[in-house]
Amino acid sequence: MASITLNDTLGAAFLGNIAAACFYGITILQTWIYYGRNGSDRAYLKVLVFILWALDSLHLALVTHAVYVYAVTDFANLLALEMPIWSILIQVVVTGVSDLLVRGIFCQRVWKLSNRNWPLMIAIVVTTLTVFGGSIAFAVKGFSLPDYFALSSISDILYISLGVGVIADILIAASMCVLLAKRRTGFAKTDSMVRVLILYSVNTGALTSLCALICLITYATMPDNFIFIGVYFVLPKLFLNSLLATLNARRPLREAGSGPMVSIPISTTSNSRMSHSGMPQYSPGAREDQMGLQIQVHTSTELKTDPEPHIGDIEIREKDWAAIYGRAQDSVAITV
Repeated sequence: MASITLNDTLGAAFLGNIAAACFYGITILQTWIYYGRNGSDRAYLKVLVFILWALDSLHLALVTHAVYVYAVTDFANLLALEMPIWSILIQVVVTGVSDLLVRGIFCQRVWKLSNRNWPLMIAIVVTTLTVFGGSIAFAVKGFSLPDYFALSSISDILYISLGVGVIADILIAASMCVLLAKRRTGFAKTDSMVRVLILYSVNTGALTSLCALICLITYATMPDNFIFIGVYFVLPKLFLNSLLATLNARRPLREAGSGPMVSIPISTTSNSRMSHSGMPQYSPGAREDQMGLQIQVHTSTELKTDPEPHIGDIEIREKDWAAIYGRAQDSVAITV
């Protein structure tokens, strides 16, 4: 049996609790921004965000309870650090449920972008359910363990769960990047928005995969301390904040690609006639049939100038450089 030291047991758990609390503050801010900015989202997505926030709050409460018991209730009792308490194991279940919901939302995005690519969806769903099942199995078997040193008997569950979690996150991020890259249109503004979305996808997969990988490595190299547990405390916070960041970035991206709106009233041809000046005139009964047509036009033009002619040239043929080298980009959105 390995000796117990406070620095890499209680100290590691304490630092993990502080980091989780900091990320929870960011979660509250991003949740507030989401409900204030995305009122037009569907009801099920709003409910899911609330459930995820509630699970994140419960997760922090469980982590804080575990650290309080070890640091205050069992103060100066080193042998108590050997025993896994219920809140440590329950937070594993809460993490599994939270990650399942977050990956489910990302999975829905991949489903829509891939035009219902079944092989890709099956791969993501299988890896996601494997991680969730591993979390439940680890917690259930953990209640029967006499101490933390007996974790080696169920270490295969931990290895599989964390390893498959890394694969699932990389698979989701890579799928999003490839599918978004195929949506490029050649227009500068549209491609810029696509690059931003790809960057969000890369950051989502990179942060969560890196955290899960660090947790896996620390447990494999140091299974007799709490360093891997401290890292594991932060994992669901990173995942949820990555999702909220992508949800909150939608409106700024839409506003960045929008322009001024012009409202043009139109009516049916049967109720209008042309005046001698060429302007349409509406009959009194035609006003009720008029519709509001909003046309949003964004135009940007790229031009290349004509190079300087040689001194010996006598005649220079005029060319329409705008027609040859210029490229106009028009983005029109019509709302009736």
